[in-house]
Amino acid sequence: MNKHFRLGALALAATALPLGLTAVTAAPAQAATAFPAHYAAPYLQIGGSDTGDLAADRKASGLKYYTLAFLTPKSGCTPMWENGNDSLGAFTSQVNAFRSAGGNVIISFGGESGGELAQTCTSVAGLTAAYANVVKTYGVTRLDFDIEGSVLDDTAANARRDQALAALQKSNPSVQVDFTVPVDPTGLESNALNLLKDAKSKGVAVNLVNIMTMDFGNGQNALNDAESAANATHGQLAGIYGGSSAQIWAKIGLTPIAGRNDDNENFTQSNAGTLESFAASKGVQELSFWEVDGYDKAAGYAYSKIFNKITG
Repeated sequence: MNKHFRLGALALAATALPLGLTAVTAAPAQAATAFPAHYAAPYLQIGGSDTGDLAADRKASGLKYYTLAFLTPKSGCTPMWENGNDSLGAFTSQVNAFRSAGGNVIISFGGESGGELAQTCTSVAGLTAAYANVVKTYGVTRLDFDIEGSVLDDTAANARRDQALAALQKSNPSVQVDFTVPVDPTGLESNALNLLKDAKSKGVAVNLVNIMTMDFGNGQNALNDAESAANATHGQLAGIYGGSSAQIWAKIGLTPIAGRNDDNENFTQSNAGTLESFAASKGVQELSFWEVDGYDKAAGYAYSKIFNKITG
C-alpha cells in the first residue's frame, strides 16, 4: 500500500530464542475480543506520535478492530515498527487498554517498503520463535503478512515463512494467519497464487486472503475494478482451497485506499458505501482500507463509519 502498499501465541515451548532475537517481557495481555464473522479492521500505521489514536479513533468511529502496520526487520530475526523504528514491545499498554475496552488488533508484517522478516531471518526455527514472541508480547492471535513487490518473488523467503507459520500454528493452534496481496481487476497474478499454494502445501491454515483493491491505473474506476478483482479472486481461491461459494467469500478481505490513490484513481465515500453493500451481500470476512491516521481522520472517519456497517 503506498503510503506503504503496492502501488500494500505463546512462545514455542522449549524453543530458545536464537542469537539476535530480542526477548521481550510484556505486561500481562488483556483478554482479547474475538473477531466476528464479518468486520472492519482498517490499517493504522502505528508510531509514537499516533498511539493514542487507538482509543481516540475507536471513540470517534465506533470501530473495534484495527490492523497495526508494519513490523519490519530491525536486524536478523528482530522486528521493529516501521513508522519510527520503535522496538517490539512498544505500544503494549495502548493495545492492552484497547482490548480492555472491547477491541482487538491484527499485527501486520511487511508492507511495500520496509522489508520483510522472512528475508532477514534465515533460520526457520529463528523465524518461528520471532513470530511466537510477537504473539506473546501483544497477546494477539491474528497475524497479517503484507507480501508485495519483489518479496512476492522471493521463493526462499516465502517457503521459510510458511514453514515457520506452520510450526507456530502447530504449537499454538489459536494463531490465525492472513495474507495481504496485490490484485488486478482480473484477479491475483501468478506470484500471489504461488504464495498461497506454497502456504497450503506447507500446512499453513490460512484464515484470510486480503486483496489490495487499489492503484489499478490512472483514471480507472476504483469501485468497478475492486468488485471485478473480488469476483475473480473468489474463483481463483476456490481452485486452491475448495469448499462452497459462501466459504470462499468468507475467506476474502477487501482493502482499498480511502480517497485519492497513488495514481489518478479516487475511491470515494460513495464508492465505499457501495463496496460495503457488495461485501455484505457476498459474505466477505473483512473490510479494511489504507489508512486511518493519514487518510480517514481528516474525513471525519467517514470510511471507518461506512465500512463498520459490515461488523457483526
